[in-house]
Amino acid sequence: MYDRDCGVFVVGYVEYLSEGMNVPSDDFEAEYHRMRYAILLQKYGIQKAQKGYVSENDDPPRPRSRNIRISGENKIVSIE
Repeated sequence: MYDRDCGVFVVGYVEYLSEGMNVPSDDFEAEYHRMRYAILLQKYGIQKAQKGYVSENDDPPRPRSRNIRISGENKIVSIE
């Protein structure tokens, strides 16, 4: 079921790095972290609903500029 699901590993890696912890090279308990993140998201959703927060996704999209500024200072750099 989770053969190609690397999301939990990416999120776990980011969490370890942001907290300044050593990233484990083995014994990463993916199922534990999946459940933990699911519970955290559910808890966040419940708190959000209880406090009456409104998602920004319901807002109309912001107008985007159709003009793209291209600076004359662009250079191609080779990194060896």
